[in-house]
Amino acid sequence: MHVMWWCKRMDNILNGNSKNSQYRPFLEELVSIGYKNTALFEPAVFFIASNEGILSAYKMGYLPASMDEAFSHFESNFSAQKLKCKCKDSLLLAVPFSVPDTEVPLYLGVVLSDMTEEEPIISYLEGIVIGLGMTTNRLKKKKMFPINELLDLAGYQMEFTPLANALNTCYKKSESGSGKLIIVERNEERFVPLFYPSHWNLEHFDAVFQQQHYESKIGGELLVLFKDSQLFDNNYHYHVTCAIKMENKPVSLLLFTFETEQEAQKAMDEYAQSIKEILPILEKAYIQEKDVQEAQRRDILLQVTKKFHSTMDIGEVLGEIVEAIERAYPHYHVHLLLSQEWEVKENISIKPLKYGTESGNSTAEHAYLTGQIQVDKGLDDHSKILYAPLRGKQGVYGVMEIMTSENVHVPQYEIDFIQMLADTGGNALENAELYQQSRNLIHDLQLINETSHQLNSNLRLADTINFMTQQIIESFKAEEVGFIMFHANGEAEVLDGSTPFFMNEDSLDALEPLIRKVKRDKDPIYIGDTELHEDMQLDVYKSVLMVPMIQNNELKGMVVTVHQSSYHFTFDNFKLLQSLIHHSTLAFSNSMLHEELERLVITDHLTKLFSRNHLDERIQESMYKQNQGTFLLLDIDNFKQINDTYGHQVGDDIIIQVANIMKRNIREKDIAARWGGEELAIYLPNIDVSIGKQIAARIVKAVEIETSPRVTVSIGLSHWSSRENEVSLKLLFNQADTALYEAKETGKNRVVVK
Repeated sequence: MHVMWWCKRMDNILNGNSKNSQYRPFLEELVSIGYKNTALFEPAVFFIASNEGILSAYKMGYLPASMDEAFSHFESNFSAQKLKCKCKDSLLLAVPFSVPDTEVPLYLGVVLSDMTEEEPIISYLEGIVIGLGMTTNRLKKKKMFPINELLDLAGYQMEFTPLANALNTCYKKSESGSGKLIIVERNEERFVPLFYPSHWNLEHFDAVFQQQHYESKIGGELLVLFKDSQLFDNNYHYHVTCAIKMENKPVSLLLFTFETEQEAQKAMDEYAQSIKEILPILEKAYIQEKDVQEAQRRDILLQVTKKFHSTMDIGEVLGEIVEAIERAYPHYHVHLLLSQEWEVKENISIKPLKYGTESGNSTAEHAYLTGQIQVDKGLDDHSKILYAPLRGKQGVYGVMEIMTSENVHVPQYEIDFIQMLADTGGNALENAELYQQSRNLIHDLQLINETSHQLNSNLRLADTINFMTQQIIESFKAEEVGFIMFHANGEAEVLDGSTPFFMNEDSLDALEPLIRKVKRDKDPIYIGDTELHEDMQLDVYKSVLMVPMIQNNELKGMVVTVHQSSYHFTFDNFKLLQSLIHHSTLAFSNSMLHEELERLVITDHLTKLFSRNHLDERIQESMYKQNQGTFLLLDIDNFKQINDTYGHQVGDDIIIQVANIMKRNIREKDIAARWGGEELAIYLPNIDVSIGKQIAARIVKAVEIETSPRVTVSIGLSHWSSRENEVSLKLLFNQADTALYEAKETGKNRVVVK
């Protein structure tokens, strides 16, 4: 069924031969076509109205309650002055029309969701209306381009491109001899065929039309005949053209081409009436299409801008840039060439932006460096590739590679729009990147501030190392962290609190070349892949960061972090670790100095044993917290004779030897101290007297064997227990002193228990 049938139905209705119910078949036909465009029309209500109100309606699809209510409102309030209005979440659109040979005004309309784009709906309705107006009794004669058939083939879209396709299809179906139809569109100052084979010479084609039509011959004539034997690579040398104009300027051309002049002349006579009738439709469709395209561009730009203002996620920004181009140009293929490694959606094609290398793309590189859009030929020479830089205010962040469809001319206004989209995306990308950088900077400052605060809380060195190790592992996702300090003699020591990998001597040996380099240059070292360094093998670890700890221009040590993955640490990680260590080095130095001072205060300078005062404090603490303890008081036998025979330097050395023997024969938690002169002492917390006696005997025997010159020691041993009535330092010391005196008097080189 076509528009001719609808007009007959309308004739019957307007002649008074039917009631309003007879509009229903007409509306059903509309709906059958509407089902071909379900994206536009479901759910919807088609209707026919007059100035008196809605005459008949047909519902398409399941209507929600809100649309039913809205239609009831429209039905009661329809007016010729309200052909576009809204109610609730529904939209009414209608266009006026009239049936030939009558003066009764009618309106064809539809009610649908207010989220639907208006332009395609208006275009559809106008297509139907034009079909009604043009299909009259005087058009029953077969025409070259039947209006109703054109509209049907175009899906009743009043836009130039679908109508041009329909025109081309109609001409191919007609019995028009050997002629061919080519439709030409003017893009800016160029004439380009809408559909053409790849072997055509477009530059010559454009030049011919500039000369034949644009300069003089178009004039006011409907059809123009001219000859050109080079326009096509075949025998079609005679051409009849018709101009579609806007503001008296040709915007498109219908080109009918023939083999003989007679065929061309005949076509001019036969086609004139049909061409005259379809020209107004084509001109209106051309304007409509440009308006729709412009509205689409504005909408895309608006949606893109809204999206960019609602997110600071770089992956979403990049995805929206690509999707915007694909919405505007569905047949184009888009790739992103990025200058940084950003995470994007999986369905987005990413290519590395290589510049300054032979394998790079020189056109893309030029677009990136100049910030100007570049156009290049595609691989098949029939398509084009646009390289649109993603420009921000502070730089260029990548390039969009856009491959056009085959044999498509891209006018300057399209290039400008693509660049506008790219610039919008570039600015959004820059804002997202700056936002991410600011967040990272805030995080880094918080990390440094928190670390500095903790390190200034008078932590012990071991606590400081443990805290820093944990911070580095969490912040940098490091697998191993080591703190290495350098002694005055140049030796490297791994501090407690470092992870197990650095406690292995083989690891230090592997790091030795880098340790020497840090000592020499005092510079940090970044290694992305240790396999690229022949002198650097760390088993499974590939990524290495090394940062020196420098205080007052003096190298104190270094921090090393490693990971198994190549290039795991970013350059930002590298800079942050430097800053973190720079702010931490003073705290490290202070902790080490503090503990060194503590050690000096509680340690005897000669023997490196604890001082008498520290011994007293530890015994007092043990008597308060524990149940028993054993005290050993040692004296080197005949020490004055040693001094007189060998001198005081040897005497000091003997004291040091005995002190070292003591340390080797006790536990780590036992306390060995210098009591005074050649007298030394040991306190064994929570040790029974019998075990204490065994330890004392072992020390006496070891001193006699291991000292040089050979000396012996006498030991007085005392013990306390919580079961005793009286427990005190004075009593413990007096008992040991008495036992020592007895050992001396009874032959020396022995142990006496009191």
